[in-house]
Amino acid sequence: MKPYSPVLLGALVATLPLGVAAQEMSGAATLGYGSFSASDGFADSSVLSLDGKLGVTYDNGLSFGATASTATADVDGITEDINVSTLGLTGGFVFSNFWAVGAYFEFAEVDVDGLGSDSTDSYGLSVGYDSDLMAFEIFAGETDTDLLAGTGVDWTDLGARVSFNIGTDAVIGGHVLRSRLSDGTDDVDLTTLGLGGHYALGNGFTGFAGVTRAEVDVFTGDVTTFGLGVGYDLMAVANVPATLSLELARARLDDGVDTYNEDSIRFGITLPFGAARTAPLNSVASSAMSPNRTALTTALVGAF
Repeated sequence: MKPYSPVLLGALVATLPLGVAAQEMSGAATLGYGSFSASDGFADSSVLSLDGKLGVTYDNGLSFGATASTATADVDGITEDINVSTLGLTGGFVFSNFWAVGAYFEFAEVDVDGLGSDSTDSYGLSVGYDSDLMAFEIFAGETDTDLLAGTGVDWTDLGARVSFNIGTDAVIGGHVLRSRLSDGTDDVDLTTLGLGGHYALGNGFTGFAGVTRAEVDVFTGDVTTFGLGVGYDLMAVANVPATLSLELARARLDDGVDTYNEDSIRFGITLPFGAARTAPLNSVASSAMSPNRTALTTALVGAF
């Protein structure tokens, strides 16, 4: 399999010193493995993934964040591995009334061994609100890719995500995101929706669940993914700050005529730090609650 992209750990490690003088720092990293079984003659596959996120906020209101992910799929019967990697950076200012403004940059790359790679650069602005009870963000931006260079087609992104803290034990949230390709005459929209949550069951156990949906408006059909899982905090039995997780998921492709299913079992080990409250980053719940800022990369990363 292709080794993990160095930008993944590099982005997170480069941001860590900011936490020394920070008022608040939180984040998590998840190492995951998934076994995928497809129906109707499609090939089975296995996926090894690594995901991370980090956020820091200073006393003066300045805030910075980093997200990174990489997943390598080994498809049965195909020699070449498929690798999807993303890197996101954010910066902004949090006001005393919990409102915030900021800017973001995201890089995504799909690489197929021996066949080359394609990448995208996304950038834009955001406005949001974050308190002990709820958080939401609305963002808008553009995406550049060499595939569209010279075609006169513009790629714009628009989305929102929201989460609610239900007491100290539960979090529920979701997103809606649209990426539009337009040449000034015709538009093509890729839309993703998601809803997920996690709940502390007690005795070190956590339950989490999520559902996501992706569709392109010019095609009949959609892809819907459901996931249900449980995690166990090793701090309950040993002095190890890590959570083990197991998730069962099903992705269903409906092409308007037939449906095709892909079932998966996903294992993960998550290392949280700071005040992080999160579902495993390789789970459907995490994809639903914390999407990327383009519908395309959200759909690709959520598939693993």
